Amino acid sequence: MVLSVVLVSCAGCASSNVYYETLGLKPLPRNKLLSSFDFHTESLPFSLSYYNESDQYEQVRKSNHYLLFPSSLGPIIETTNTRDLSLRFTQGWWDARSWGKLPHNGAFTAGTGVEVVAVIEAPDVQMAKQNWSRLTKILSGFFCASLNSIGDEITTFPKHAVNNIDVKGFKPQIGNKLYLMRAALPSEPVCTENLTPFLKLIPTRGKAGIASLLDGHKLFDSLWHGMSVDVHTECNSDGECFLKLHQTVYQIIDIIRSMRKRVEGGIPKPTPGNMLRCDTNKTFNIWQCFPLGDPIELEWSLETLYGRLIKGAAFEDNPNVSKVIIDVDPSTWNVTKHKENSKWVITNSVYANNTDKIVEAIDEPFSYDFKFATTNSSVVKPIEEPPLHVSRSLTGYSLDRGGLRIAFTNPTNKTVQFTYFESLPWFMRLYISTLKLNLADAQGGGSSSSSNSSNSNNNSSSNNNNSSNNNSSSNNNVEPKDESRFIKERYYRPSLDRARPSHLELVMEVPAHSTLAMTYEFDKSLLLYREYPPDANHGFDVEPAVIIVKDERSGETIYEFRTTSLLLTLPTPDFSMPYNVIILTCTVLSLAFGIVFNLLTKKVVTEEEFELAAQNTKLAKFKKLLRSKLLPKRKIE
Repeated sequence: MVLSVVLVSCAGCASSNVYYETLGLKPLPRNKLLSSFDFHTESLPFSLSYYNESDQYEQVRKSNHYLLFPSSLGPIIETTNTRDLSLRFTQGWWDARSWGKLPHNGAFTAGTGVEVVAVIEAPDVQMAKQNWSRLTKILSGFFCASLNSIGDEITTFPKHAVNNIDVKGFKPQIGNKLYLMRAALPSEPVCTENLTPFLKLIPTRGKAGIASLLDGHKLFDSLWHGMSVDVHTECNSDGECFLKLHQTVYQIIDIIRSMRKRVEGGIPKPTPGNMLRCDTNKTFNIWQCFPLGDPIELEWSLETLYGRLIKGAAFEDNPNVSKVIIDVDPSTWNVTKHKENSKWVITNSVYANNTDKIVEAIDEPFSYDFKFATTNSSVVKPIEEPPLHVSRSLTGYSLDRGGLRIAFTNPTNKTVQFTYFESLPWFMRLYISTLKLNLADAQGGGSSSSSNSSNSNNNSSSNNNNSSNNNSSSNNNVEPKDESRFIKERYYRPSLDRARPSHLELVMEVPAHSTLAMTYEFDKSLLLYREYPPDANHGFDVEPAVIIVKDERSGETIYEFRTTSLLLTLPTPDFSMPYNVIILTCTVLSLAFGIVFNLLTKKVVTEEEFELAAQNTKLAKFKKLLRSKLLPKRKIE
């Protein structure tokens, strides 16, 4: 009994060092809310070595270094020799014009679909690919996703890291190297089956702490949402290593829609006439109503948005584990904290601290709720504008050729340096020789910084359109000799049919208050019959491009984001024709077979011969015998 108490107390002491969680709430314009869940878990120190399947002793020598770090994930990382892992699940479109920068400057977000990035230790590329294949297949079963479909045809080896991957203090075994590998599935849906294993990685399993708010129905009913799982390896000078697990859940909630659903239910219903919000300054009667905008006087709470309360702290003995951080404008917003249990309810207002944010600890065995009231919901904290806006779209309309147009808009007063990473499927045969640049100011006019300026369209951040106006005048194009002003470095690896994708990386610069448009062309390849997915006429999803903004002096990453995915139309055969041919062929064969079979198994005779032969059959003789026996008896009767 005493030993168990000691172990529990030690676990509680260690929990403050190896686990913490935060919930961030930030109102946005037009009655939107950014909700950010962050979970951080660390393993106990252990000795990290290269895992070799042929070494049986190595397989049984692994020490147990799990306290709160999930024991289901640790062996996956170790047996595949993965030193760094980033897994992203994202759905929706981030409106940078209205919502500003991504959370954490985009370090834990990705484009639509699923993205996997890993640093793998291996002696050569082939062994790295084997570990990569094993890793994706295991993660596929673990997170109930289609990661098992990742193969060499969509895997790339980025030259410039696609996010802040840094294996701190770790040195690979002599003869081994670290390989950075990346793949994305833009058409992969995100659903509850992905959230359930995500929650199992958290020490509370979603039963306590801020994770108790997470519910699939509420999470995925949002304008934009993303989940991430990051595992980093860090080692100290003594040779001891730690595994750090960072999990995030981000979502943009439409507050008005959530409040309406709570009242009306999941099925939309017509609004009664007496509840319509009409503009009385315009024509207004029982037949006409000019609707007003969304209300600005609102009252809502976490229970309104999530349908549940926070079920106490993750660890009741440590008040620093679970925290709620609220970023509101105190002039128009009033936030109240509610604590309740079966006996009483405690309510008190909360205020910002020295960081200009409200920070509240979840430290007692109560059910917590935070209620928000505002007289003007349009008054929110200033939106921080991203350093770069990017629009990526397809050009052309033919089925054999096409093009891409990417517009980079710099809204700041200084030059922005960034890395542009793009991986295109093998059936898009890119012609890098057709790459052209043109420069314009941010409003679309000619640039005064260069005689080779261009007239470009004004573009929104990460806004993907399937058509684009690409008709710039020829005298505005940047000459090839001047392209080095904007493209500092370039790396291009062409695709191989069904073997690897096209891989393009550019280190670029965009002058202040300018828009730089880049275009290039590609051919569309024909696919084999079995390579077309269901509903092939819908098109093929092309994964988003990755943009990493660098600091001009230090070269460190200051912002990272993805464009939206593209929908590419390929020449698609008429899939009904094979079935028509099969049916017609089978019909002709059956008719021919029937005729030939009759000729081979039957004999052609006259009608008289047939009647004579019919009288001599056993059945005819049997009928004749029956008649001779039965007919006379009937006459006697």
